[in-house]
Amino acid sequence: MNALLKTLFVATAFTSISASAVVTDITGTEAKFSFEGTIEPMCKTSSGNSNSVTGLKLDSSQQTQDIGTLDVWCNTGENATTEYTSANGGFLVANNAKGSKIAYTLNIGDTTGIDLQTGTYKHSKATAAGTGVSGETQATALKITPQSNGLNDAGTYSDTITVTVSPN
Repeated sequence: MNALLKTLFVATAFTSISASAVVTDITGTEAKFSFEGTIEPMCKTSSGNSNSVTGLKLDSSQQTQDIGTLDVWCNTGENATTEYTSANGGFLVANNAKGSKIAYTLNIGDTTGIDLQTGTYKHSKATAAGTGVSGETQATALKITPQSNGLNDAGTYSDTITVTVSPN
């Protein structure tokens, strides 16, 4: 037991001497501190989840109609990549007993005639995005053209398009 205490005492004394030696060896006049962090590239939309249009014209005119504006901001200084998905596979679906459908095409800015029946559409052109610390966004108009013929079944037709934004 005494041997163990002596060993601990010697180890403690050696550590104290070593620590003192390190402290007394510092003779510099400056200290440097390095640090860093990372902000990952990201894009955001301020368009939210409450974009809703009622009263679409669903007659034989097949009139192109506004459904909203996509507002995008990115911290990369570049435009965004956007992906568009239809909840009903590219159809306006009626609330009637038949679940009648009317196909439509989507316009994203000046890109027209996009068919969401084939699944998710990845916009090949970069979607305009605001940049900078003020968070100002750039807007892109979204429109649809219903392929109605004026003889469609009665009912209220609807769909939801989900847009995912990400950095280029």
